[in-house]
Amino acid sequence: MLSTIVVCDDRRAIPPGRESARVLSRTLASLVTAKVEGLLGDVQIAGPSGEGLRALANHAGCDLIEADNEADWLAATLQAARGPEVFLLRCGLAPEAGFIEETRDFLASGNNKDRPLAACLRCVPETFFERLFPGLAPVAGIVATRELMLRAPRGGFASLTSFIAPATTFHARARRIR
Repeated sequence: MLSTIVVCDDRRAIPPGRESARVLSRTLASLVTAKVEGLLGDVQIAGPSGEGLRALANHAGCDLIEADNEADWLAATLQAARGPEVFLLRCGLAPEAGFIEETRDFLASGNNKDRPLAACLRCVPETFFERLFPGLAPVAGIVATRELMLRAPRGGFASLTSFIAPATTFHARARRIR
């Protein structure tokens, strides 16, 4: 089972004029099937202080870790993750159909000392160039070992993604929540 962290800081993923709590609730709702099917274990929310997310986290049965900057809340949430593998997902995005099966297959392939377990989930291509070159679509989520993520230099989601440099990209995508 994957420990799951929903990172609520990325303002690019949240449409203008939308409340963080509302977008977060839709992101969490997209994970219910994966939780029920046993792919996801504990779910945590990482984000900035003062966003009013505590009530939502309590209702959803999630832990909430707040801090003043992205590096702090991401580091604290990774430390608190319970499982050996972590799924890190940007708030405002929802994995599409096929993610559960593909992730299960990926996890079953195992961890190799020469090739640490790491894969990324990309957004659905939205721009002309992303449609031509799907590898240009932004990274929506990462599946990797907690140990690998903790070895990364302190920073945010983008720097963590760069450090991990997942060799595997899932065929399933994540759609932007509108």
